[in-house]
Amino acid sequence: MVIITLVGKKIARVGYSFVFSGETGECSECALRKVCCGKLEAGRVYVILNVRDKFHDCPLHEDGVQLVEVEEAPVKVAILSQQLFEGAIFTFLPNACDQWSCPNIDMCTPTGLNEGDRVQIEEVIQKSGLECSLNRKLGCALVRRVI
Repeated sequence: MVIITLVGKKIARVGYSFVFSGETGECSECALRKVCCGKLEAGRVYVILNVRDKFHDCPLHEDGVQLVEVEEAPVKVAILSQQLFEGAIFTFLPNACDQWSCPNIDMCTPTGLNEGDRVQIEEVIQKSGLECSLNRKLGCALVRRVI
């Protein structure tokens, strides 16, 4: 789903991904709050699809903000190999792991997804053989939240 929002002019370029961190106190008084923050969810990753030629002043962004079209970005996750099927829809459960030095920890507990999110596998990147400190048989895929 495409969402119209505002981002800082410095990052307003097609393909740029960002994590929406939520409103600040200053946002609550802004007339543009509903366009800027109204449809985005804190903690989700968004990718800019299109940049429009509409600008506004903003006390948080020194060069102001620009109107853009975004969508929630697909997220790269580690999944048990036997569950890796393109198109599969499932409830996301992060891989329970306390091995913070593992090179794949970011895929086991990815930014942008919450436990219980319904997701669909868009693309299987690696069917098996993903390194796992707990010796699980993992692969990785790009998943998108099903809303």
